[in-house]
Amino acid sequence: MNTDVNTNVNSHVNSNTHTNAIGAGDIGREIAVDVDQFVDRYIAVWNEPDPVARRRRIAEVWAADAVELTPEARYQGLEALEERVASAHNQLVRDGGYLFHSAGDATAHHGAVSFTTHMIPAAGGDIAWTGRTFAALDEDRRIRYEYQFTVDLTKAPA
Repeated sequence: MNTDVNTNVNSHVNSNTHTNAIGAGDIGREIAVDVDQFVDRYIAVWNEPDPVARRRRIAEVWAADAVELTPEARYQGLEALEERVASAHNQLVRDGGYLFHSAGDATAHHGAVSFTTHMIPAAGGDIAWTGRTFAALDEDRRIRYEYQFTVDLTKAPA
């Protein structure tokens, strides 16, 4: 591989701030996204124990008309997202004793963010679940469309 190209690719991959075009309707419009900060805010929503603070965080991370798609369901709008997050929090964090953590692999370009999340016992231990998220952002850097995938850690990459 050409050394100059490799250096250029690595400088972008290792940068935590990316300049992105936003959404299909706004191609060419650029913004700066601190992907690590974005992922920290996203994960904080799922771990937040206070319902009022969680509701506020949800409105800061997702657009009012946001859509989240999981393998099992589709959630649209802040009310549906709030119900989904509260249910997951109560089952997995409050009652299950888990916390969500970033895998530290967030990347972004052209108004989209992709990252991996691990669910780990709060007391420490092995990863109980891993998810991969792809999110398309709006002009306010809030999630407009989110796709969440479960990652099977028993399948080693080839």
